[in-house]
Amino acid sequence: MNYTGLLNTIAEGESKGNYNAYYGSAGNSEILFTAMTVQQVLDWQQAYVERGSPSNAVGKYQFVRPTLAGLVREMNIKGDAQFDEALQDRLAIRLLERRGVRDYVRGRISREQLAHNLSMEWAALPRVIGGNPEASYYDGDGLNAVQVSIDQILAAIDSLRVTA
Repeated sequence: MNYTGLLNTIAEGESKGNYNAYYGSAGNSEILFTAMTVQQVLDWQQAYVERGSPSNAVGKYQFVRPTLAGLVREMNIKGDAQFDEALQDRLAIRLLERRGVRDYVRGRISREQLAHNLSMEWAALPRVIGGNPEASYYDGDGLNAVQVSIDQILAAIDSLRVTA
């Protein structure tokens, strides 16, 4: 399965595609998370919040610490594994799977339902279904806003069936 189009759409909204982005600095090029180990990233996230940041999201897909720590446990990733581009992509694919990407490809859920599921994972995505479908699932939290249109996320989702 080729997830590239969907991952790039998510990343464009979350980090402008920057593997070294962090909350408050999508354009970061000074802190190289891709050169850190997973444990170093987790430690950085904890310290960043302790210094007063309202979020500790890092990387191309803006992993928050509880999500990253859970994925590390679930996927048996060692703390000394490098938080490089390949690992970040693997982690994001696991989140796609958790949110039903395979069910969509198999025709078990609609593209709108998948988009909604993904919006629960990535705040830059619109919720697509329900009230105020153009808004983030986390609309109103003061931290997050939609960065991707409904048409963009649905087109990226549609590309999955073409490449399946």
